[in-house]
Amino acid sequence: MSEITLEKGRLSQDLLKRLRDYYLPLVDPGYIDNRWTRWRNDPRIIRYVAKKAGETGAWVIYDPRTSMIEEIVTSTKGEGGEFLVSVMDALIARESLVAAEILEGDEEKYRWMVDYGFRPTHRHTVRGFPLVRMELSTAVYFERCGLGRSVKASSEELVAIERVPVAQTREDIGKALRNLVGRLGGLARFVKPGGTVVIKPNIVSDHGMKEGVYTGGIVTDIRLVEALIGLLLPVAGRIVVAEGSSINRSETGRMFALYGYDRLADMDRRKVRLVDLNTDRLIEKRVPGGKRMTSRKVPLTMATADAIISVPVLKVHFAAIASLAMKNLQGAMPPLEKYMSHFFGLWQSLVNIHLLIKPGLTIVDGLTGLEDFGPVSGRPKRMNLLIGGTNPVAVDAVAMRVMGLDPASSPPVLLAYLQGLGPIEQELIRVAGASIEEVASPFLQPEINLKGGRDLAIHASRACPGCSGYLHFVLNKLRRPDPRDPTRLLIDRVFEPKVDIFLGPSTDTPVNPGTTNLFMGICQQHHAALGTHMPGCPPHAEVILNSIFSLFPDVERPKYADETEEAKLGRMLNEVLSTQG
Repeated sequence: MSEITLEKGRLSQDLLKRLRDYYLPLVDPGYIDNRWTRWRNDPRIIRYVAKKAGETGAWVIYDPRTSMIEEIVTSTKGEGGEFLVSVMDALIARESLVAAEILEGDEEKYRWMVDYGFRPTHRHTVRGFPLVRMELSTAVYFERCGLGRSVKASSEELVAIERVPVAQTREDIGKALRNLVGRLGGLARFVKPGGTVVIKPNIVSDHGMKEGVYTGGIVTDIRLVEALIGLLLPVAGRIVVAEGSSINRSETGRMFALYGYDRLADMDRRKVRLVDLNTDRLIEKRVPGGKRMTSRKVPLTMATADAIISVPVLKVHFAAIASLAMKNLQGAMPPLEKYMSHFFGLWQSLVNIHLLIKPGLTIVDGLTGLEDFGPVSGRPKRMNLLIGGTNPVAVDAVAMRVMGLDPASSPPVLLAYLQGLGPIEQELIRVAGASIEEVASPFLQPEINLKGGRDLAIHASRACPGCSGYLHFVLNKLRRPDPRDPTRLLIDRVFEPKVDIFLGPSTDTPVNPGTTNLFMGICQQHHAALGTHMPGCPPHAEVILNSIFSLFPDVERPKYADETEEAKLGRMLNEVLSTQG
């Protein structure tokens, strides 16, 4: 097949005639008349003409404000299939992760879009016409684009690596920090005299304390934050240390106290304070491109800062592969936004946050990293490093290579790269200070075990690390003695009918309506009517726990976080969804 090209064009009478012919058997002509009038009167709508060998083969009506395909139709009746797949490939190469809105009852379009990788996520009515919102599976997007697409050339980014002496005294850390910032252009590049600087560490949970002893690698080392505040005090007018803990979200204050952060204000009571971002005032901001979510509520502290310095930890993440700069800003969002991000798409949410909250400087705490089952249950790994830069994607790319990881293996890093937030190619990142080769030390990766049980089968063909990692997290809680029969594991309990759990965009085994079927994530949402669906991308751990442990009504469900908080967030999310459309 000849290469498909997309060109911006105009609404034409040929397109109008084709649309009327296409929809005549399906819907009242008012459907096309209404949409045509809106497309004609809205200059922001893009009218793509798909050409093959110079001839018009299809049209795509696209709204870049919401990344929404409002129409896609071939110029000739009966042509579709492979040609429309090629048109869609060309579109996502240009526009990245997209959604589509189709008429409910348009079975032809629904079928080929599902075959491509779109999934029905929402049904609503506009001007009396029933519509279905279709989201493109992120896993499918990665497969069809990945590193094969031509990403808009980035300018070269600078990332610095600074060694810290093994003793890691406060003086050592302070000197290394000053050297790192100096290699990046000096403090004056990032902080204006008298400005408000927000430091965003990673204080995810209390797992960094073992029997009252700090272990390192889970939360940002307070000594690094102290050194950073000391560097900022002569210049900044106000310094805010801000975090919103992701587990047991009402306890950020307790986390501050547990790790000694509450004493940071003693460094200068006039200038330094702490803010719990989970309880901060919020301001709503529109997301450029509107991918998965059109707006986000952002803490006022982050929205009004003159400078933001992100200070993540060098650690592995069982679902995101690495938890570094891109992942750190999840803690900058309020509780409902954190919860919603899983429902609408965590990886795209992390990219969207970086479009709204833009750290001017990222400093990765590599004093002690975390390998194996991070971000909170892994093994500390002494690294004696600081890694810093201005571009979060480039910083993550360098940090992941230090960890022995491929940057493209992390869904949020790959998605940010594909959407033009920064480079991951080594030739586009200049490393100052120590080289990657000098300091690299492979981090142990978690073993993701998706093996099922006697009557419980897992079907995970083409599943991304997100769903795989979160399902492993829950299945691991079934690998213990069954209270009904301690001679076997809970996962090996006898089920009649048997249980099938599906994840990933394809189904290697046909769905059997006679079994108990659980479908995981947006990738399996088209099967929701055939069993129990766990919404999300990837689904929140609470959603997976609730669904799978419903199979074991006699067993107490493990707690991921405070049950009251999560239940409240679930109700709030349902209220948000009920107002859509």
